[in-house]
Amino acid sequence: MGFTAQHEGRGRLDATQPDLGCGWEWAAIHRSRPRVVMTCPECAHPLHAKVSPHGLRFFAHDPGSPTCALAGESMEHHLLKLELATAVRAAGHHAELEVRGPAGDWRADVMASSPDGTARMAWEAQLSAITAQEITERTARFAKDGVRVCWVATRLRPWVGAVPSIHARPPTQDEARWTVAGGLVRFEVESWNDRRECPAGHGHWRETGTDLRSFVQWVLAGRAVPFRLPDLYSGGYSFHGGDHVWAGAWTAPQYIEAAADFARRLHRAEVLREESKARWLERKRRAEQEERRATPRFSALPRPRPRPAAAPQPARSTPRPEPVWVVDLPGRERDRLNAAAVKAARELHHVVAQLRHTDGARRWALGTPLYVLDRPYAVLRPRPAFVNWSQLKGLVIFVRNHDELRLLGQTAPNGTRIIVLPEEGDTV
Repeated sequence: MGFTAQHEGRGRLDATQPDLGCGWEWAAIHRSRPRVVMTCPECAHPLHAKVSPHGLRFFAHDPGSPTCALAGESMEHHLLKLELATAVRAAGHHAELEVRGPAGDWRADVMASSPDGTARMAWEAQLSAITAQEITERTARFAKDGVRVCWVATRLRPWVGAVPSIHARPPTQDEARWTVAGGLVRFEVESWNDRRECPAGHGHWRETGTDLRSFVQWVLAGRAVPFRLPDLYSGGYSFHGGDHVWAGAWTAPQYIEAAADFARRLHRAEVLREESKARWLERKRRAEQEERRATPRFSALPRPRPRPAAAPQPARSTPRPEPVWVVDLPGRERDRLNAAAVKAARELHHVVAQLRHTDGARRWALGTPLYVLDRPYAVLRPRPAFVNWSQLKGLVIFVRNHDELRLLGQTAPNGTRIIVLPEEGDTV
């Protein structure tokens, strides 16, 4: 079953167009006598014109046909191709179905061409199972010939989002149109009451939806473009739709610019905060120096005579004491660790992290969480006695020294990233 056929005199016939794309009426080939000779553009086997009980026009293979990709497509696949072709034509572009590439290494379900013929885009209804590597290679073959592509799936597969793609939903009793159920996002910024903690507010990529025809029109007009979402954490992405992790999505260019502007403001706010903290630490250091100068020195008192050195004793091998978790650190040390964690996040993972001292959630095990935008990124010094590793899965753990690394490493599952922060003056 397919929508196209090859005729020796008329060329390519398209059952989705009123004139078959060649100025010929459907009645000229449907149940005509003598029978019109038509062949499959994929396998060259003879075809005949048919109409489904619901009025859908198509071409079917004659008996005894070989294995053919077009003959094996499901009814849902054909209905989706028909919807995509209709959407492309409604957007003012030319739509051609089942088009082969010049080298024969790709076949587009629906090929959209701009009115001036300078831009082409393939719309692929991918309903069968396929690996992410296979679909990435197929996307590259389209790109080699200067053809953009959007893959349309009716079920969420692991590859959806890894290449330019969307999740579409067929018509239902409640919704008579094909709709975009996933893969279309917008960027929003929410103000935050505590300006010291979140001076730039909170930025979010949020899922949105529309009908499939509007989406196709936006893409062909350049109002929606594919966008790879920022890799904020090692191995994860910033937008989750239900249980599916989206590596990339479609959005409007103005949302991409809004996200970039938010990231610049967030970075600038972090720089100002660091500069303010540096000035505060410098004032504190000078005050401590002044206090030491004002303290009387008792250098005039006689010094006790040094005792004679005792004979050296043989060295005794004593076992290294088990590390103990230090709870109450001096204020200066806490400030140093906070700054070191933010710096490590920037230098190691290229993200701008924010400490949330007021986040009192029990899941942090009395440590200090660090956020990137509105998602947790790391925890600074979670207490071993309170750690629930299932709640800290995927987060970076910052510790003060190797003793703390040993304590947490005794219970941490494999793959946990525990980073020892450098001492004062060292680099990450």
